[in-house]
Amino acid sequence: MHDVILDIKKFKPVVIYDEDRSVLAIPAEAISGDVVKMIMKNCDEIRVALPWRRIVELGLNRFKIFDGNAIPLDFKAMSADDRAEFIRLLAGGKLVSEDLIYPGRVFVEEAKEGGVLERPSFGEASLDLARLSGFKLAGVYATLIDEGRIAGKDFGLSFAREKRLKAISINELIEHRLKNEKLVDRVVSATLPTKFYGTFKAFGYKTPLGEIIALVRGKVDEGDVLVRIHSECLTGDVFHSLRCDCGEQLERSLKKIDSEGKGVLIYMRGHEGRGIGLINKLIAYKLQEEGRDTVEANVELGFPPDLRSYGIAAQILMDLGVKSVKLMTNNPEKIEELKKYGFKVVREPIEVEPVEENRRYLKVKVEKLGHMMCIND
Repeated sequence: MHDVILDIKKFKPVVIYDEDRSVLAIPAEAISGDVVKMIMKNCDEIRVALPWRRIVELGLNRFKIFDGNAIPLDFKAMSADDRAEFIRLLAGGKLVSEDLIYPGRVFVEEAKEGGVLERPSFGEASLDLARLSGFKLAGVYATLIDEGRIAGKDFGLSFAREKRLKAISINELIEHRLKNEKLVDRVVSATLPTKFYGTFKAFGYKTPLGEIIALVRGKVDEGDVLVRIHSECLTGDVFHSLRCDCGEQLERSLKKIDSEGKGVLIYMRGHEGRGIGLINKLIAYKLQEEGRDTVEANVELGFPPDLRSYGIAAQILMDLGVKSVKLMTNNPEKIEELKKYGFKVVREPIEVEPVEENRRYLKVKVEKLGHMMCIND
């Protein structure tokens, strides 16, 4: 890690990789026209990873989100030096609306401020390298291309050797940060008897997302453990709204843990409306009543379809000693993120019977967000 940081401080890009993909990355403040040329010669599109607060501060959320969580922009004439200047302005400066071209070929991407400890992806890894090297919290990365295909680990390591660049894996970055810091702080534990689901041990954590509770039953630091990572949903969990399946999933999860006598339920504050908040969720409901679906409504409000991540939940599971997870979910993103943090994960389906009020919502989750459910017309 020390050698990687030294190279970055010299304004040299590095290779970040996992088993399936390799990227060139550099802090946005450190990019130059020469690095842009290297990216354009060897990679696909340029992606600038910024915290959501910076995207909002720059007013870029007024543009339509493309391909999940990216905003395609250009800036004036776009030579390599122009692109480098534009990217440095994104990291720390002001943009004049008249200078922006939309759509463009620089993709501004939302990334979590907590880096790979909040979401184990390349955007977050590029933010971490910027932070660890003393630059502003903005990273640039682009996927290496190997004969027209996305480059994997072996190509990335070979490219790094050929170009005399340092290379680091996302897993190495996660391990480095876990050894030196953490984003969750266990504050208290207490007994919590419930009316319908038996008695749990309630653990209270302070996190960047706010105060989070984990309900624990039995000895969870050994064997396979039933786990539900449940996104906060006031309307569904408390008021039993029929517009979603959240409340019923919460109840089924608690009943299943009670029946098995062993498990963990983490209630993820800050996940309301897939991360957009309660009021914005209600505004999205209004847009759905006017004909949009749940993804279209989020995007029209200036948000990505899903702002959630699960690294905080992963650290809570680590704190509790959980190693092998039977994850109650229909969301493949949760499974893949937990695996990247080193957990053994198998899926426990948690489907509920659709009703007329939520059938379209559930179909969109399957068709646009990749959730694993069977929805019959």
